[in-house]
Amino acid sequence: MKIRKNHRVNKRYRYNVNRKTLNKTRSSTGKIKDPVLNKLWEESKRPGTNFKEMGLSADPNKAVPIPNFKKDRLKITKLVNGFVEEELNEKDVKPVAKRGHVVNELEEMAKQKADSQLRLPKGVVSHLTYFLDKYQLNYKAMVTDRRNHDQWTWKQFRMKIKQFMGIPEQFNKYLEKKNLPLDKQLPWPEYDSDSEW
Repeated sequence: MKIRKNHRVNKRYRYNVNRKTLNKTRSSTGKIKDPVLNKLWEESKRPGTNFKEMGLSADPNKAVPIPNFKKDRLKITKLVNGFVEEELNEKDVKPVAKRGHVVNELEEMAKQKADSQLRLPKGVVSHLTYFLDKYQLNYKAMVTDRRNHDQWTWKQFRMKIKQFMGIPEQFNKYLEKKNLPLDKQLPWPEYDSDSEW
């Protein structure tokens, strides 16, 4: 009978691997991008305990469980039959979080409306400014213009111009070039809108 050779092909030491960084990446729980959580996160504690102390939950199913009607009915029947001596109006005492202010800070941040990141491309802006200079808000005339290469309809023109007007960073530059008031509504009449079709 032959003696089985011990294959050591897979057990070679990899000299090119940096052990220090390897151990760091293995033990780390990942970078926290949120500044509020990152400031209060304690590396020495587990993620579960960190979440619990902040009043947060990693798993929403555990935080807000699905009501178990079968258990509730069994409890009520036991109370009615007199097997258990408890009151029906038991209030679940919620544990007070040590760092509970984190939840309030996160809620306030969520309530704050973020600025829109929408910006129109330079080509579209120059296209729209040409039409606004020539026709102001006369969408029907814009449709028949020779420079309407994309064959936009009057509704598309209206939608794009309103979108352009809704971006103050870009629209204010146009108003400054034309020496028009920034805060006031434009004195141009709006032709060929829904009311006239």
